[in-house]
Amino acid sequence: MDDRGFDEIQTDNISQNFSGFHWRSHGRGVNIYFVEGQSIVIIHGEMPAVRDYDVLVFGETEHINKRYLLSERRVEIIPLDDRFRIQKLLVEWLASQGMRHDISVGK
Repeated sequence: MDDRGFDEIQTDNISQNFSGFHWRSHGRGVNIYFVEGQSIVIIHGEMPAVRDYDVLVFGETEHINKRYLLSERRVEIIPLDDRFRIQKLLVEWLASQGMRHDISVGK
């Protein structure tokens, strides 16, 4: 089991009661949490030192691959079609926040 993810969720005080995306900064690092139902997906990013982007996000489907179920303290692998759905929602959310990113959409 990947306890590190559970530790990150707890440290960043992420609640399952508030669906959607949640941003937590850690210096130049950032965790973007996607809360949906009883699950939480952790998406890592970094504040870049370049002008073209506001955030560099590990938002490709190979990185959006684990869902943490807090009540069961269980990790499950996200099916590929659901990874693409989450990626699309992430890109829309970043746009709504005015954040320029480096995600290769559809990959």
